[in-house]
Amino acid sequence: MSRPALSIVIPFLNEEKVLPLLRARLEKMQAAIPDVELLFVSDGSSDGSCAIVNDWAERDPRVKLIALTRNFGHQSAVSAGLSFATGEVVGVMDADLQDEPEILLEMFRLLQSEQLDVVYAVRTRRHGEPVKRLFYFLFYRLFLYLADSPVQLDSGDFCVMSRRAVTLLLALPEKLRFIRGLRAWLGLPAKAFPIARPARAAGDPQYSLGRLVKLAGSGLTSFSTRPLRLGFIFGTLLCLGAVIGAMIYLGFALFSDTRLAAPGFSTLVIILLFFNGLVFLYLGLLGEYIGQIFMEVKGRPSFLVERTVNLPPDRSSHERD
Repeated sequence: MSRPALSIVIPFLNEEKVLPLLRARLEKMQAAIPDVELLFVSDGSSDGSCAIVNDWAERDPRVKLIALTRNFGHQSAVSAGLSFATGEVVGVMDADLQDEPEILLEMFRLLQSEQLDVVYAVRTRRHGEPVKRLFYFLFYRLFLYLADSPVQLDSGDFCVMSRRAVTLLLALPEKLRFIRGLRAWLGLPAKAFPIARPARAAGDPQYSLGRLVKLAGSGLTSFSTRPLRLGFIFGTLLCLGAVIGAMIYLGFALFSDTRLAAPGFSTLVIILLFFNGLVFLYLGLLGEYIGQIFMEVKGRPSFLVERTVNLPPDRSSHERD
């Protein structure tokens, strides 16, 4: 059986308000590229989202549904869709229409015309809460500074990838996956595609600030060991400061009649709190890395599939990595 020209992976979580709008836009794309496969991945949706996709899939065999057993997280849902996608080119986009199907079609054509392996969207302008926009800005600059591998600045998961890129990405053994980081790590021919990201078409965001912070922490610890060096740097500076302070006090004691007295208890408390705070901060950082190791060593799959629609039985296994 021949592969579709394009597979589009669309993870979603409780998006029943926006899915009818997305369907109208995607059906226009299907008119432009009839040979397109749409893979909707339900990341534990509890509203009517799956029923909407299921109804569409009954009318159009090009529409597939992959329902996970529970909410495993956005990155796991994307990985699930990639593992089922069969297209020569695979696109990834969110269901909230902040990733526009028309833009994905343009990226698809650019990838084909320039024979690239990855075309990824770079956000030149973003709608949303100022706090989240600031968080995104700071995260990507920090990630760029700390990462030990190439970084695609201001890029998300919105992209198109060649079959070669998808195969290599799926072959990576990580269970805790940060797709945009792994995509850059591959080092394949890639090109940025500038976009102005619109606001959500309908409904409320399902990705809270807490989940974004968790994703950012996972990304930083997965692709950089530089934070681990902070302990050595702070320890060296503190020891050096202690030696210098001891030498100053010794100099006063040996060569001066001046006697230094502590100005008060509060000064000592502040210093102790500061340095103890540094110790616990670094212990927390070590804990993040140890937690990553713990999760990887257990070897549990990134997701479990409860059911699929319009997918062959041999590709509908209930457990995939």
